[in-house]
Amino acid sequence: MLHIVFRDNSSTDRISFLEAGADIIQTISYQAYIELLCKYGDMNVEGAISTIQKSVHLAREAVEEFWTDYKRKAEEGDSTTAADRCKPMVCGCIGPYGGMLFSGEEYKGNYIDKITEQDIIDCQRPRIEALVGAGLDYFALETIPVQKEAEVVSKLMREFPNLKTWVAFQCKDSGHTGHGEPFAGAVESVVRDGYIKYVGVNCCAPTYITPLLESIQKYRRDYSLQLVAYPNNGQVWEKASFETAGKFVGPDLMTGFASAVPKWVDLGTSIVGGCCQTAPKDIKVIRDLIDKLRKS
Repeated sequence: MLHIVFRDNSSTDRISFLEAGADIIQTISYQAYIELLCKYGDMNVEGAISTIQKSVHLAREAVEEFWTDYKRKAEEGDSTTAADRCKPMVCGCIGPYGGMLFSGEEYKGNYIDKITEQDIIDCQRPRIEALVGAGLDYFALETIPVQKEAEVVSKLMREFPNLKTWVAFQCKDSGHTGHGEPFAGAVESVVRDGYIKYVGVNCCAPTYITPLLESIQKYRRDYSLQLVAYPNNGQVWEKASFETAGKFVGPDLMTGFASAVPKWVDLGTSIVGGCCQTAPKDIKVIRDLIDKLRKS
């Protein structure tokens, strides 16, 4: 089954994305690190865990609100509803260790040589436990810029065997992770034990997606993988320091990337959508394309 996902970066637009056709919405937990919530949010560990779990509750509330209204419209014969639409699902997400460094390291991965495997586990395990404890349909390890971290956290996910988990790498070009490892090799390293069945790429330029997916077709076939692709709009986040406000710079490529979605589906993508700077109108374009594919 093909699903459309969007990365939930705000607490106000969930309904708009669901109305545009998203099948999966993600929690706003990407940069919710327990250590930082305690330090800057004046919380204890229990309060930080509760805050992370609230991101799941908010997503569930949005789904329930949308679905109640959708079913009402369907019963009234509203032409904007579809008889075969399924109730949207919630995906809990966490970003990489580098996301708490406030230096754009989730796009570089240079921190990997300065930390240990245990540092990664100590950072990520309690976040995963918090999200899983709140009840999820999917779980995403996303914007991972470096192979070693992906390997560590993928192994950690064996502690949650009943959870549908995907691993999405951040890539700096059409063939390499943000840290510089060949993307295909990084993918093979996290799927070779047979546990991770959903893998792909997110938060990179949409122009990179097709060659990245093409590079892992052997592993898709060998390991029976479902691929994941949800790029940003091609702009780059520019920030001088933690104290200064940042901004996205560069051309917006989102308008043109949707036409590539059928190719991504042909390459085995079952979860497709948008990450940073994605708007409901972009999800609507993808939704319409996917619906045409299903009917053809």
